[in-house]
Amino acid sequence: MGGLRIYPDRRNLLVEGLNAMFRLTPYEDIMQQEWDRLALRQGTVFHTIGFRRILLESFPYQCGYQALVNEENRLCGLLPLIVGRGLNLQRTGVALPFVNQLDICAETNEQVRHILDTLPEQQEKLGLSALEIRLKDQSVAADCWRDNQANHTFVLPLLEDEEQTLAQASAGCRNHVRKTYKNSWFRVSFEQDRLPEFYEVYVRRMKQLGSPAPSLEFFQRFFHYLPGLTTLLSVLEPKTDKVIGGMLLLKSPGDKTLYYPYGANLIEYNHQYLNNFMYWEAAKYGIRCGLQTLDLGRSQTGSGTYRYKSQWGAQAVPLHYLRCGPAAGQAVANQRDKFQLAIALWRRLPRVVTDPAGRWLIPYLLP
Repeated sequence: MGGLRIYPDRRNLLVEGLNAMFRLTPYEDIMQQEWDRLALRQGTVFHTIGFRRILLESFPYQCGYQALVNEENRLCGLLPLIVGRGLNLQRTGVALPFVNQLDICAETNEQVRHILDTLPEQQEKLGLSALEIRLKDQSVAADCWRDNQANHTFVLPLLEDEEQTLAQASAGCRNHVRKTYKNSWFRVSFEQDRLPEFYEVYVRRMKQLGSPAPSLEFFQRFFHYLPGLTTLLSVLEPKTDKVIGGMLLLKSPGDKTLYYPYGANLIEYNHQYLNNFMYWEAAKYGIRCGLQTLDLGRSQTGSGTYRYKSQWGAQAVPLHYLRCGPAAGQAVANQRDKFQLAIALWRRLPRVVTDPAGRWLIPYLLP
C-alpha cells in the first residue's frame, strides 16, 4: 500500500478534506475498550493496550500513542508510538520497540494513508529527533522517509492437516523433525511456571550473541497483561527434566497469526536438532489454536537464521524500516555493524557484569 499519491494542484484540497474527516488525538485510558476491540479485530496483539502496559512498566519510555477519530468522534485507527532516548540520548519515536513489524491498524485504506501522511507532523509535535516505523504490508511515498529493507520476517502457512504443513519444509528439515521424535530426544511443556528456567536459557543465549536481555519481569508481564494470548513453550531434556530451549508465543486473533517474538535454546543440543523440534511444536500449537500462520520472526538477509527459516517453506517477506530524521538511512535495529567491538567485549564479560548492565542498556537500543 503506497502513501498518499495525488497531483500537486489537487493535494491541498484533498488533504484539507481528509483533515476535516479525521484527526489524531493522544490516547486516553477512556479509549481502552474501543482501542482493543479494533486492535484485536483488525490489528495484531502488539497493537493492544496490554502490550503498551508491558513496555511502559518495563522501560523508561513515554507514551506517544495516537488514536484516529472521525467526525463522529469514533475511534477508527491506531498509531502505537513509544518515545524514548537512543544511544545518542536524543528523543526518538519508534512504532514499536521490541516488535519486528507493525502495520498501521485502521478500518479503511484511506485512514491508513491519513495516519502515515501525518507522521512527520507528529514527529514535530512530539519534539523527536527521529521517528521510525516498521511496516510489513504498507509503505510510505513521502521523500522525508528512508527505507531500510535489510530485514525479513518469515510467514509459515498453518494448514489444517499437520502432515500437509510439515510437507512445506525441505526433505532434510522434515527428516530432522521426525528424527527427534523417533529418538525421544526431547519433550515439550506448556507450563507457565517454567518461565524462570526459560529465562536463564534466554539470557545465556543472548549473551553468546552479544546482546543484552530485558529483565524476567518483562516476560512475566506478558502473562499478566495478555493472559489469554501468551503461551510459554519449553523444550525439556527428558532424563533431567531441565529446560534447554523455549519460545514465548503470542496469539493474534486479528490476523490469525501465532507470533514468536522471543526464544532461545542451548547450543550444545544443536546436533540433536533441538530447533527443529521446537519450531515444529510451535507450528502444531498454532494449528490446534485454529490460527492460519506462524510468524517465525525477523532475520537479516543472507544470515544463518534466514537460511534456516527458509527451509521450513516459510515465505520471506521484506520489512520496511522507515526512518524520518537525521541519519534517516539507518534503521535503529540494524546498526550491529557499528558495534562489533562492543559485541565482542559483551560476549567476554562475566554475567555478573552483563546481566545488570544489559537491563540498564537495552531501553536505549530501542530494539
